[in-house]
Parts: sequence; structure tokens; C-alpha cells
Amino acid sequence: MAKKNRNDQIFTPDKYVEDMLDRIGYVKNLVGKTVLENSCGQGNILVPIVNRYIKDAKAQGLSNEYIAESLSQNIMGFEVDREQREKCIEQLDKTCSSHGIRNVLWNIRNEDFLTYNGGEIKASFIVGNPPYITYHDMTEEDRLYLREHYDVCKKGRFDYCYAFIEASINALKSDGKMIYLIPFSIFRNRYARELRNFIVGGMTGVVDFSGQKVFPGITCSVAFLLYERGNYNDKILYEENETGLKRRIRKSQLCGNNQKWVFQEKADGVEQFGKYFNVHNSVATLLNEAFLIRPIKEDEYFFYVEKWKVEKGICLKAVSTKSEKKKSAEKQYIIFPYNREGKNICKYREQEFERLYPYAYQYMRQFEKKLKDRKSDQNAQWFEYGRSQALKELWREKLVLPMVITKQARVYWGDESAVPYAGYFITQKEDSCYTLEDAERILQSTKFYQYVKQVGTPTTETSYRISVNDIKQYKFR
Repeated sequence: MAKKNRNDQIFTPDKYVEDMLDRIGYVKNLVGKTVLENSCGQGNILVPIVNRYIKDAKAQGLSNEYIAESLSQNIMGFEVDREQREKCIEQLDKTCSSHGIRNVLWNIRNEDFLTYNGGEIKASFIVGNPPYITYHDMTEEDRLYLREHYDVCKKGRFDYCYAFIEASINALKSDGKMIYLIPFSIFRNRYARELRNFIVGGMTGVVDFSGQKVFPGITCSVAFLLYERGNYNDKILYEENETGLKRRIRKSQLCGNNQKWVFQEKADGVEQFGKYFNVHNSVATLLNEAFLIRPIKEDEYFFYVEKWKVEKGICLKAVSTKSEKKKSAEKQYIIFPYNREGKNICKYREQEFERLYPYAYQYMRQFEKKLKDRKSDQNAQWFEYGRSQALKELWREKLVLPMVITKQARVYWGDESAVPYAGYFITQKEDSCYTLEDAERILQSTKFYQYVKQVGTPTTETSYRISVNDIKQYKFR
């Protein structure tokens, strides 16, 4: 397969490799047990594996010649990068040499494990750190191949590692064990639902590294996934590595949540946020550069943007958590190409829009091709927003909240006519006994952030992405 922006050059730090091998039980009685590392890079994982294998073999009194032959038969690796494969073999030879062992014929293949068709592989142990490649960074060729060949990649915007996990589990012997260092997002991402269903049966444990930087210079929350073929235990062991907290969790408890897996105890609040407040995605223009303007000057009737001018009558104040956080003196507005009658939104015909707002129309014409290329709602005209959701809900006082929460939720106020174009916005329900001031207090509380850590998808050590439903389902007292 063709690849772009691959992240398989992120090597696993030594201390995590040793921890993985201990956790999977790769400690003794190793001779004759087949081990697979299917994206082995320079051998960061295979070198400790070989070192343990040799020590165990020597403890049994086996000859160097026998050990060399046994290594050739029982240590398997895959690496698509020829140069990395050569470095891996060099490191393995060096390790063997330190034990007086020579002439190992390494079974390290210069192939892509996901496309390998050289015969069935069945391993006693699989240890690895699969390539972290998002759907966005895959070529269309990659996406098509994975959809056709891997069940966990049939739907939605899957990540590349999903296929690696499925392929690895299928390569285990009937009593084989696997430990993978994976993005924590697979437990929360809605497009990983099929993957979660696939792994839950044989999953034995999760070690959560959220809040810790595992890879130097890389922002990615990760976890160990432990899996055992033939395991029928109805519980998994969940561990927070940073705190040492351990819990046994029923698999049925995880599967009962169709959206995501939550490993921590549920909050004990009694009131659900969504009962008293509306939570919406912000306006989705699908091309902000065409609609957002930052005037260099203005007069009674017009905003002036570079060589253009735009009628004030079609512009509203634009708000986002980013713009409000900066509190910049530079005002920002959004072209609102609809006719608002109270809370009702009416569409303009294109000729009508041009006649009523000729300068705004001409301004937007410069973006016409890009606007027509958007994946907009079926009935959206080229000069309208790409998505029309939430337009009817805008016309009341609101709170604006980011999709990613860091340490504490940053909540900003918007007036009745302000149009939020990023993050979420929250309004008070008509019959609510709680005010927006109450909502602000609730969302900025420490308890809400603790909840975010439980249900959100980690993006950094202290940041978590949450959804509209996450906010609605939060329970408070």
C-alpha cells in the first residue's frame, strides 16, 4: 500500500518495552515460544525480547548453536522500511554477539504485515507499537484496501492501527497473548466502535497512560492493551499508571455504552445537564475564510476588508472560544446570508441576495469555486453555510465552550445575536429552573473537569475532546 505521513518512526522507550514484556508474561520458559513484532522499526522491542530469550535458553543449558537456530525459528518481525530493517538486524546481531551467539538467520521480513500473504502466522506472543496514522493522513488507496480487507475498518474514519490490532489478534495461537501500545482514543472514538466490539472478548487489561508523556516530543495519549486468545473472563483489569489505581470492570459494563468506554466510576450527580440546557454544535460554514471578516475600518453602512466592502446589514458578531480568549481589539464579524424573521430563518434566492447585498455578493464571489467544492447539505446554495444545523437556536443569550477542555473548562458569553463558529454553544431551556450563570458555574467546576477526564478523548497530557452528548449527560448536584 502507498502511505503518507506515517508515524512508524516513533520508537517505544526502553522502560515501556520492559514493562510490556513483564505484563504479558514473557519472563521464563521462552524457548520454542514464537514471538511476533509486526512493525519492528530498528528493533527497540525485538532486542529486549531476544535478550530475554537467550538468557532463558542459557539458563536451561542449551548450546549457542541450538539457541541461534531457535532464534531463527521463533523470532519474527515485519518492517516496510528497508533501512530500518537493516538497522534492526544489526542491533539483533549485536545483542547475540554479546552472548557469544553468531550466524542467526533472522526472520525479519521487509514487508507490510497488513498485506502479507506468505502463509499463515500463529504466534505465542505478539508485542508491538503499531503505526499511528489517522484517516486524514492515509491515501485513498490505503483507505480502500483496509475497508476491503479488515472488518474493523468497514465504517467511518478509522485509524491505521485498527487494522494492525485486528490482524495481530488473528495471528495469535489458540492460547496466544498480545500487548500493544495503542492510542487511547480507540476507547472513545465513535469510529472505533467495531474495533471495541472485536477486542472485548479476549481483552484482559488496559493500562492508561493519560496525562503522561510516553514519547518525548510527541503529544499522544496512549495505553497498553492486553489480550489473550481463549480468555473467557468476564472482567478486565483497568490500571491508571500515574496513580496506580486498579479496578476490575465487567466487560458487559463497557459494552453497555454504545458510544465509548468509560473505565472510571460514574459520577454520583442527580441532575442531568441536558435536562435544563440546550447544547449545540456551532455554526458550520465549512469555509470560514469566506464568511469571517476582520474589517480594517468601517462607516455607517459598510465594513471594509482589504479592497472590498461588505454591507453591515448582513453581518453579525462572530464568536469562538479562541477569539474571546484573545480579547483582541480586532473585531470579528460573520456574513450571515439568510433572512432572519424573529427566530425563523428564510433562504434568499441568489438573485435576491445579489440585489439586496451587492457588495457582500461580490466579496463572496472570490470564494465561489471553494464554496461549491464543499461537502455541504444537499439543499445548501453556494453562498450559504455548509451546514444549517443550529441556525434556529442562535437567537438567545448563550455560553460558548471549546471542544477540547484543558485543566478547566473555559466558558465565554455571547449575546443574542452573536454567531458561534467553533466549539459548542449552550442556551437555557424555556422551562429550566437553572440559569446560564448556573451553567457557567457547573461547567467551570473541578467536578466537571474530572468527568471530562473520564469520558473525553485525550489530545494532550491535560486536554480532552468531548462531544455534545458528553456535556448533555453530565450529572451535577
